[in-house]
Amino acid sequence: MRIALKVLFLLIITVSCKNNSTKEETNNINEQHKILKGNSYKNTEANDLNEKGVDLSITGNYYEAQIAFKKSLKIEPDNPTTLSNLGLNNFMLYEYDNAIKYYQEAYKISDSTYHMAAINLGLTYYYKKDFNKGIEITTYVINNTTDTSILSTAYTHRALNFIGNNNCDKAKTDLEHIKSNYRGMQNVAYNIIDLNNKLNACIELNP
Repeated sequence: MRIALKVLFLLIITVSCKNNSTKEETNNINEQHKILKGNSYKNTEANDLNEKGVDLSITGNYYEAQIAFKKSLKIEPDNPTTLSNLGLNNFMLYEYDNAIKYYQEAYKISDSTYHMAAINLGLTYYYKKDFNKGIEITTYVINNTTDTSILSTAYTHRALNFIGNNNCDKAKTDLEHIKSNYRGMQNVAYNIIDLNNKLNACIELNP
């Protein structure tokens, strides 16, 4: 069994930078693509096609990446890593309904243990303005993992959905938790600034 070396990991950095175009912000977008070890493929070709899709996605070739991911999925149709990567691929193409479909399938196949798909699902619900579902899925992750990398993103995505629901107090509680527990982790400093700005806007709209 070969270990897959790459999987796309969507962090909150995408939220603030996705619609901007400066060089610095483009570099921040590229930081969302993380290498994560431990997701296994039984078939070498399926693994290689997934990695090809990741490499293409990192360079912004999302349509070509989608072809590679789908070829990988034909070989291993029940692989949650490939399904989750297809979800992120569709998210980056603004195809939110398709993204949700792939994330949900990845989570279902993994028996609700592939939390990366779930936190990305929470962010997609935020963009769909389906905030209650975003809160529900991120809360589930928070209650069912001890992985600090997953938790920091789950709290961030839940805070976003609280803000979307104009629940500024709960968003503030999540933000304070992030500051207290995850400040030194990669991208978290940027996430804190982003959430602070959104929270201030929430408070101004809901005095």
